[in-house]
Amino acid sequence: MKKISLSLLLAGAFLTQQLRAQAPPPAASVTCLPSGTLDELIKAIDDAVSGPGDKDRACLKALLLPEARLSPLAKAQDGSYTPHILTVDGWIEAVRKRGSAAFYERQVKVSSDIYGHIAHLWSTYEVRPTPDGKAQVRGINSIQAINDGNRWRVIEILWEAETPAETIPARYLP
Repeated sequence: MKKISLSLLLAGAFLTQQLRAQAPPPAASVTCLPSGTLDELIKAIDDAVSGPGDKDRACLKALLLPEARLSPLAKAQDGSYTPHILTVDGWIEAVRKRGSAAFYERQVKVSSDIYGHIAHLWSTYEVRPTPDGKAQVRGINSIQAINDGNRWRVIEILWEAETPAETIPARYLP
């Protein structure tokens, strides 16, 4: 009986070592910007969405709740407005189709309303081809966030780009 127990123990140790040797190495850890304050959250969102379309989106996923929705509002051919509701993975896949083409989003004016652990951010954004390039697109983000006791995370971002017919009112500009 002792020989069987010893044999099983040795076999188990050997198999454990073999499985460890076959396991892929851990992924390189990504350093994400903090989101402990709402100002930090805005900077972290800009950093997470900006860059090449095919960049690693681990930081974006860390900022958003798994159930989060990202929804651009657009005018349909019939003249109505409707959101295109995307999951986090859906947004990532849509942006990944740009490949290495990059864009850089920057929030230029943000106002917030907070109650308890809930925040609503009304944010004017600009999109640029390079970090310091000229703004090519502007619009408004409506961001809903919750504080889990340690940091702010996003549950929804709804946005609408500015058009010649609907320009951003002066009160939302820097």
